[in-house]
Amino acid sequence: MSILVNLYKWENAQGVLIPREILKEIGIDDLRNAKLVLDVKDSAIILKKELPQLDDEIRENVEGYLLDEE
Repeated sequence: MSILVNLYKWENAQGVLIPREILKEIGIDDLRNAKLVLDVKDSAIILKKELPQLDDEIRENVEGYLLDEE
């Protein structure tokens, strides 16, 4: 899907509004902790949904089971 978007000035940077339909297409429904990875390749800007790191996921799953060392 290709759409035309505008570039907006945002303080010392520029920004693009990403339509909700595009975010849903890449699996982003909850915007509270959503992060995108930005790459530049062959004069193209590529945005990808950040995939959770396995270490972070394991840490979250075992966090309640870890004992504080004193």
